[in-house]
Amino acid sequence: MDEIKQHTKKYDLIILAGGRGTVTLPGRKEQARALAALKGRRLLDYIMQGVGESTRIGSVVLVSHSVHAAAFRQASVPELLLCSCDGSMAECAFAAIRKLREQPGHGNITKVATVCDDLPFLTGAALDDFIARAEALDADGVYAIVTKESCLREFPSLKRTFFRLKEGEFTGGNVSLVSVALFPDCIEKMKQVFALRKNPLKLAAWLGLPFILKMVCGRLSLHDVEKRVSELFGYDGRAAITDHACIGTDLDRPEEWAEAEKYL
Repeated sequence: MDEIKQHTKKYDLIILAGGRGTVTLPGRKEQARALAALKGRRLLDYIMQGVGESTRIGSVVLVSHSVHAAAFRQASVPELLLCSCDGSMAECAFAAIRKLREQPGHGNITKVATVCDDLPFLTGAALDDFIARAEALDADGVYAIVTKESCLREFPSLKRTFFRLKEGEFTGGNVSLVSVALFPDCIEKMKQVFALRKNPLKLAAWLGLPFILKMVCGRLSLHDVEKRVSELFGYDGRAAITDHACIGTDLDRPEEWAEAEKYL
């Protein structure tokens, strides 16, 4: 996939480390996932290295659960703003936006980038390319999806969950570019959707029968998904396809950590 031409506008970045966000590795106590060691370095250090390589990122704020707030303060990452929130992912993002707005010169921010806290292979090139693609889509919210081919090529032994669309097979990325104007109105809707994930019947009813039939028959397109998400959430949501497998390769389970070290 061709790289999108890079621009100069910078966006503030939110590292989402809220919720449980813990890992228990062999021989170690449970700890905040981003502070756990991976091949001798904290996972957070890998993320910050990738962020530091980007030409499109301004300030960086990490939002954690309050039980981990002291541990992140002790981590002493000078360029990192910290805040805590014990709510949903959307509430955590809003808490981070409020923190950013407290900083000089950040009162009028319009969009922010977000990344999850479990991306050891994140690179500045991947962030820059995603942001450029998201800008080209000019939507309220843009989420990255990563091609299956790139994941199997770059990290063949790390398992991912893929979904099929007419355009190909993809896995969800862990990066987005969203308008701050969506907050706080989107919070309750996102809570409802998150609650539905464990009830397939209710989720299917929410999505609608035509959408489900297309999915079952293999006729669902990326445009179908974008259109339905936009209708249900009430804003323009789009997906940016990328070949940067590093943003679709996260560490969900403790057993993945040892395997991930082989690629570092």
